[in-house]
Amino acid sequence: MILCIVMMASLVSQSVLADCNLKGINEIEHDLFIYSTECHIDYGRLRQVEPLRQKQVKELKKSIEMKDLALKYSDERTENWKKTTYKLEDKLLKVERNNDRMKWVYFGLGIITTGAAVYAAGQLK
Repeated sequence: MILCIVMMASLVSQSVLADCNLKGINEIEHDLFIYSTECHIDYGRLRQVEPLRQKQVKELKKSIEMKDLALKYSDERTENWKKTTYKLEDKLLKVERNNDRMKWVYFGLGIITTGAAVYAAGQLK
């Protein structure tokens, strides 16, 4: 982000310096300078572009913040999905183990019921 801002600022200032001859700047008094017409025009252009550049910087910062938030929430969703998946897998394994146990219980109950029926039929004579 900082690199982007620095690059934008350097590109804008470089475009001003490209047309402005710095050797043509003369100091007439303390903190008073005479510039060439090209420098005045380029400075005026720079002043017009500055609010737009500030707005672009704000929008870039906001978009980077939004991207960071999206990545943060994406990571949280991924972690929550993993936790939920592991919990559901554990529950599914428990259900499968219980089903296997119940099959053996039903098989044993069937044998007991059959034995009881044979015993009861033997008692009827």
